[in-house]
Amino acid sequence: MAMNNGYMVYLLRILAAQGALASVYTDPNDPEGFSAGFVEAVDGQHVLMCDLTPWGQIDGWRVRRNSDVIQVLAGEEYEQRLAMLMAYHKQHHKCFFNDLPAEDTDLLLSVLIECKARDAIVSVIMGDEMVTGRVVEANGLRMKLRLLDFFGRPAEEETITLREVEILEIGTQEEKMYAILEELEAQRLTLLPPEQR
Repeated sequence: MAMNNGYMVYLLRILAAQGALASVYTDPNDPEGFSAGFVEAVDGQHVLMCDLTPWGQIDGWRVRRNSDVIQVLAGEEYEQRLAMLMAYHKQHHKCFFNDLPAEDTDLLLSVLIECKARDAIVSVIMGDEMVTGRVVEANGLRMKLRLLDFFGRPAEEETITLREVEILEIGTQEEKMYAILEELEAQRLTLLPPEQR
């Protein structure tokens, strides 16, 4: 497995250098379970992709663990079809980073630091659990999130160990929904008399 995974990382690095569209499979129990998109950056532990929906529309970015990658395909009919649909929807690939982090930097940490700087809403998937919020702080070992509740209101802070993170999402449908909920909550508060806010 380890040797095979080294090959996957090698493939992902080539695809990142080409800015190519690829399909990345991560679930051995679900042969249909894959993500397609642009491979943007890869380090020894993680891969950052700009994901596409099956309809060729951009669905934000996800950081995944390289150790979860079991297969990578590029240049196949599915990726060709996605490229055609993207062109039809006038969708343009926009990279997460303006300047890619240096080769030897921790990719997940670099993404978290950038999310904190942008005050971006992120979702963290750990096993069957998913939490959404904003990055308060992050270092090489853990991050602290200010969670958002079901209605997009600020909730408690949660500390998450980076090695627990299976997927980090930024700008996907999930985070866009929370941004809308936050906006609705802000509008609701402006309508309340000051003593009730």
